[in-house]
Amino acid sequence: MKTNYLNWLQENNYSTTSIITYEKIIKKYGQELTLTTESLVVFIKGLVKRLEPATCQLYTVALLSYAKFQKIKDIEWERIYDLIPDKVKKFYTTINEKELELLKSVRFEKSEAIHQRNNLILDFLFYSGLRVSELVNIKHRDWQNNSLRVHGKGNKDRFVFIPDFLVQYFQPQLTGYLFTRWKGLKITTDHVREIIKQRLKLAGVNKWITPHTFRRSLATNLYKQGGRLETIQKQLGHSSTDMTMNYIHNDHSTLYQDYSKLFQEKSSQNQSLKTYSTAELLTEINRRVGGHHA
Repeated sequence: MKTNYLNWLQENNYSTTSIITYEKIIKKYGQELTLTTESLVVFIKGLVKRLEPATCQLYTVALLSYAKFQKIKDIEWERIYDLIPDKVKKFYTTINEKELELLKSVRFEKSEAIHQRNNLILDFLFYSGLRVSELVNIKHRDWQNNSLRVHGKGNKDRFVFIPDFLVQYFQPQLTGYLFTRWKGLKITTDHVREIIKQRLKLAGVNKWITPHTFRRSLATNLYKQGGRLETIQKQLGHSSTDMTMNYIHNDHSTLYQDYSKLFQEKSSQNQSLKTYSTAELLTEINRRVGGHHA
C-alpha cells in the first residue's frame, strides 16, 4: 500500500473509518495495484458470488477512489457497476413517540441521575437524528446561534436543529461533554447501545432497535409530516437526497392508507375495484405509492 494514497484520502476529507476500510480493500485487490476494466470485472464477479450487493458496492467505491488518486481515466465504470445486483429495499424498523415514552418509562439504573441522563440520550437520538458517534461527542459549547454544531462524518461540520425542551440542558459556561460518565469522561457508543438494549428488554418491545433506528425514525417522521427532502438531508448530514430516501421507511400502515385512498377514489367515480385486473391495480398502486416516494 502506498502511503501517498492514504495521505490523499486524508487530504480529501475521507473519514478515518473509510480510510481504514479502503486500505484493506485495496490490499485485497492486490494485482500490483494495476487497475484495468478487465481485471476489475474478474475481481467484482468473484465478489458478487459470495458477498452482499452493498459490500460489493463498497469495494467498487474504494477501487474508484484509488483510480482517481492514480488519475486512471480509461476504466469502464458503468460496466463494473452493472455487475452488482440491485439491493432489495427492506422494510426498516422505526419507532414512534409512544414507543419512545415506553422506553423512557422503564428503569434498570440504580441512580436517578443516570436514569435521567439515559432518558435524555434517547430524546436526543429521537429528535435530532444524530449518528451515535456524533451524539457522544456533543459538548456544551456546541450549542451556537440557536442550533447545534455537529462534528460529523468525514470531518464535516453541520448545524442541526433540536426541540426547545432539549436546549435547556446546554450550559455555555461548561466546556466538557454533554453526556458524561465517571469523572466527566464522555459516554461511549457501546454504552449507548447497551442502554437501548436494556430498556427494550424491560419494556417488552419486540423490535430490533439500535441507535441508527432513531435516525431512520426522524427521517421518516419528518417526511410523513411534509418535510422537504433537502431539509431532512441537511439535518442528517447526507451527501445526497438519494441517500436520505434510503432512510425513509414506508411501513405497512402507510401503504395500506395509500391503498385505501386509491379504493375510495375509484369508488367515488362509481367504478368497482373488481372491474380492474390485478395487473392494472398493481400498476396504479405502484404509480401512486412508489412514485410518490421515489
